[in-house]
Amino acid sequence: MFQVGQSLGDYAILQELGKGGYGTVYKVEHTITGRREAMKILAASDASSPERSERFLREIRLQASLSHPNIAVVHTAFWVNDDLALVCELLEGESLKQRLERQALSHKEAMEIMAQVLEALSYAHARGIIHRDISPANIFLTAGGTVKIIDFGLAKAATDLRLTREGSPVGAAHYMSPEQIRGAQDIDARTDIYSCGVVLYELLAGKRPFEGDNAFDIMKAHTEQPPPQSALDNPQLSEVLLRALAKKPEARFQSADAFLQTIQNVRIEGTEPNRHRSFKRPVLVMVCVALTILLGTLVAAVTTTLSNAQSQALALPLPPIFATPAAVIPPTPPSVPKTTQPHKRPHVAAARVPETTNDLEAESETKPRNPGGKIGGVLKRINPFQHKAPSPDDANGTK
Repeated sequence: MFQVGQSLGDYAILQELGKGGYGTVYKVEHTITGRREAMKILAASDASSPERSERFLREIRLQASLSHPNIAVVHTAFWVNDDLALVCELLEGESLKQRLERQALSHKEAMEIMAQVLEALSYAHARGIIHRDISPANIFLTAGGTVKIIDFGLAKAATDLRLTREGSPVGAAHYMSPEQIRGAQDIDARTDIYSCGVVLYELLAGKRPFEGDNAFDIMKAHTEQPPPQSALDNPQLSEVLLRALAKKPEARFQSADAFLQTIQNVRIEGTEPNRHRSFKRPVLVMVCVALTILLGTLVAAVTTTLSNAQSQALALPLPPIFATPAAVIPPTPPSVPKTTQPHKRPHVAAARVPETTNDLEAESETKPRNPGGKIGGVLKRINPFQHKAPSPDDANGTK
């Protein structure tokens, strides 16, 4: 076990990232270039058998011989005393297993991930390398969206018959092919096709095709039970899964390229994992269309009704109260400035009306007599609010 801050060759350990089946992984930094990388170390204490050490050496050599965008890049390897260190690119993101633990994936996302996995396997198979351990834990999703195959600890060359004794299966029980479970020595690239079929089934259906209480029950189901019918509403996807999960290798896709081409030709628009929906998509589409038509009809009817109502209202004659002749309308009183008492009638100054004959004579001595001699008319003009009928004397212009 190494500690953070410790140096191994030209690398300084920054952080422990985790432990795998074949060593501990650290985040390290090259002391000269400053590049941060991942370092997997198989300590001497972890190398419990020569077979384990040989598998780690094989992983280093096989993965270092591959250069593909969807395969983690190996930079170098070296010995630290009796410990063997593998330095590869540092991947930022999470494994597919971690992603599935957080959320389900859409069918489109699942197919895009599997397409990149198959591209990497096609490249490796063409160079005679079989991974033999394809599973969500060994499929890494980078922060930039690139899929990387990692952990070639169980990988082997197609002509390498060592390290796999008959009757001793290696790999993850949920994702192993029937021939791999039986410990066959003549397995080929089609074992990776089966494992990809299991992963794709899990991504699309939300569960693995075979489950059990223990590894023995799971492996027995892989070898004996027929491929389960997936609860998918896309017949093309169901057919792809059944073919990839065929028990006999000759009944599966014969290459990663054939598998890749098939899934690329599948129409996946609108397909999602089965969530116990009560309606099929065509029924939902018909219901939505019917509701849209009904809503449009109602809106058109309401609009037409309102338009007719407005037209009729404009055509009606005015009520009698608004048809008063202009001659009858009283004159508009002069504008009066606003006061602090808005409801009080404004005060209008009016000339004092003589009440007696003496008063009238006294006033006539100081003011000229009305040219017309019609006092009532003068008073009416001075005080428009007074509507006193004129007397006969006023009409004749006398006192």
